[in-house]
Amino acid sequence: MSSTLLSAQLAGAQACLDYVSSANVDGLRDLFAPNFTHELFPSTTAGSQTKRSKDDFLGSVQYFWANVLERLKFLSPFDIVQAPDVVVLHVKADGMTKWGKPYTNEYMMTFRFEGGKIISIREFVDSLFSADLMASVPAPAPAQ
Repeated sequence: MSSTLLSAQLAGAQACLDYVSSANVDGLRDLFAPNFTHELFPSTTAGSQTKRSKDDFLGSVQYFWANVLERLKFLSPFDIVQAPDVVVLHVKADGMTKWGKPYTNEYMMTFRFEGGKIISIREFVDSLFSADLMASVPAPAPAQ
């Protein structure tokens, strides 16, 4: 596999993180293949399900920005592993929730590529942080 293709795939994985960090759903839509899928692990993590479609994943990004995140930035990866059509990143996020709780989740993400597009992401999160985050979500205000 050429180093040019490997570089393009690494750039695609980084662009995905950048687009999630800036709530750029249109940018994500362009990066993803039509048959894109997303899986969240471990399976005990709140919100995990078997596989999300492209539209489901984009909807979850929009929901998270509308209801949870005030700001988000993925820090430089701790580790990058590449193989033909696969990029694996170990990254940490630095952000803030809308209710003032620091957002510092840690991730292992496996990006799979086909034809220059991301066809899947398998996302492993810090399950303890994720459970604590979900427990801290403020209750909705009562209807008036």
